[in-house]
Amino acid sequence: MWSYDLIADFYATDMGQSMPFDDVAFYGALARQHPGPVLELGCGSGRILIELLAAGIDACGGDRSLPMLRQLKADCGKRGLHARVAQTDLRALAFRGAFALILAPYSLITYLTDTAALDRLMDQARALLAPAGALVLDAFIPRDVSPFDDFREDYSRAHGPDRLVRAKRIARLADGCNRIQRRYRHYGADGQLLREVHTEECIRPYPPDALRGLIARHGLRIRSEHYDYANGPPAAARFYTLVAALAK
Repeated sequence: MWSYDLIADFYATDMGQSMPFDDVAFYGALARQHPGPVLELGCGSGRILIELLAAGIDACGGDRSLPMLRQLKADCGKRGLHARVAQTDLRALAFRGAFALILAPYSLITYLTDTAALDRLMDQARALLAPAGALVLDAFIPRDVSPFDDFREDYSRAHGPDRLVRAKRIARLADGCNRIQRRYRHYGADGQLLREVHTEECIRPYPPDALRGLIARHGLRIRSEHYDYANGPPAAARFYTLVAALAK
């Protein structure tokens, strides 16, 4: 089972609240600059996609996790919105047509840990771009992280009337990837442990130069580069975002 299948019902409390920047507004502004259909890859439970739809943007999404997509549909229904989504893997996208904007947000590409899978995604995304369209790649800026074997608490935060506590441990693998194991404990309002969930994933850090090289290798050109979803200096930035277009 894919790790994100297990956390669909509290993803918004977990990863959603862990984003310290307004990336949603950033993607919305890009969508308005590129009129036409928008495709969000790895849309999950809809943290970004739902807000794009609420803003009147013609957007659809895809994700590997069916439970995440079900959560997205349920949350859309609560807001009177309709989402067009597909269960799909990054290695075999289930989409056709031409998109004015394709988003790979929140460091999505770090889940592609080998060059063949990354190139496959780029080939597919390039084929789905409208002639004047743009592809947006987002990634954590790699930092030196010391691995640790014990679970260390990340946060304890409200989850509705309940509480969610997350801890993690990190291992650095021989191939350069990081294995991240997370432990979630969901406590009721009375403090009783209701559920404990364990997840594991491997990610590969991609520095900005690697993304620039990836864009060039696939016949695209860089339109703009952003740090922490703004145009400020890269010093101490946590995220790097690259907006690319078909080369002319």
